[in-house]
Amino acid sequence: DKHADGAVITVALEQIFETKDVSFNKDKSMMKKQVKEGEGYDTAKDGAKAKLNVEAATDGSSALAGFSAQTLEITVGNGEVCDALECAVCEMKKGERAIFTVTNPAAAAEEKLGLKDVKADKVVFTLELIEFEKSKDTWSMSEEEKVEFANSRKEVGSQLFKAGRLQMALGRYKKVADMFSYIDNFKEENNKVKAKVLKQACDANKAAVYLKLKDFTEAKNSCNAVLKEDTQNVKATYRRAQAELGLKNFSDCIRDCKKVVELDPPNKEARALLKQAQAGQKEEDKKAKGLFANMCKALGKGPIPEPGKSASLGNFSDDEEDAPMDVAEEKDVPMEDAAEEKQEEVAKEE
Repeated sequence: DKHADGAVITVALEQIFETKDVSFNKDKSMMKKQVKEGEGYDTAKDGAKAKLNVEAATDGSSALAGFSAQTLEITVGNGEVCDALECAVCEMKKGERAIFTVTNPAAAAEEKLGLKDVKADKVVFTLELIEFEKSKDTWSMSEEEKVEFANSRKEVGSQLFKAGRLQMALGRYKKVADMFSYIDNFKEENNKVKAKVLKQACDANKAAVYLKLKDFTEAKNSCNAVLKEDTQNVKATYRRAQAELGLKNFSDCIRDCKKVVELDPPNKEARALLKQAQAGQKEEDKKAKGLFANMCKALGKGPIPEPGKSASLGNFSDDEEDAPMDVAEEKDVPMEDAAEEKQEEVAKEE
């Protein structure tokens, strides 16, 4: 009775959640929902020490069998924990709490938490980043520090690659390559040379990862980055040949394989790849030849007009189509004869 127009509802906004895709490929397979804001703006950097508290792990409703809550002390980016936790920790601020949902269970398998084998369709972690070491930004490092840091991250990437942690390895290689995308401002020539070598090595290693992931276009791009600076680089040329084979660019693959054999005659892998490319090109040529033959057969059907004449548009006889010139001449009286006839008529009248 107090409110004639209906009920009155009072709504109070208690909390705002921030949800972020922190997966490697931004495919929403790892979503972080912030439930408690952290301190400041800084997040844990690659190579920094961090302490992460994993409070709970469920399938979205029930606790996962075998799970044991732990506070993990890790070096960010070294692959000391599963891919999911690695992705989460580098996107959290100090003191931040988050609900972390992983739809690829294999990425959340962590033996330290009792989750060596995960049977659920998804894993939902409750996390809190207790603290992390504040390390230098790469832009604030000296030339020597940059080279030393890059070399250590490259080595970590190689270890991760050998362990089959491809996305983690790719992240380390990318970081080094990006660090040295511009080195003209280096003052020490020795550091510049080392930086260039590290960048080329990481670009070549990126290509190796992309080949494993079957991303042949990115593998080719990474090789091109190396070959732009070093046209005689055997490793990059061979990996580009592998990428060209994956893209079915057989002629380009053959070209690169021949170059590898020229630069490194004993290279058995390049010779084997060359045979694959030649077989692939032969098959492509065979298909193209068959397609051309079918096109020629199709073009050969139907009447072919004589040179200088277009094909007939209807069922007309030759006589109907082309009137003889003498018939036309009989109908068209020459101008001179017409004038003479006119003069004779005038004379008769006179």
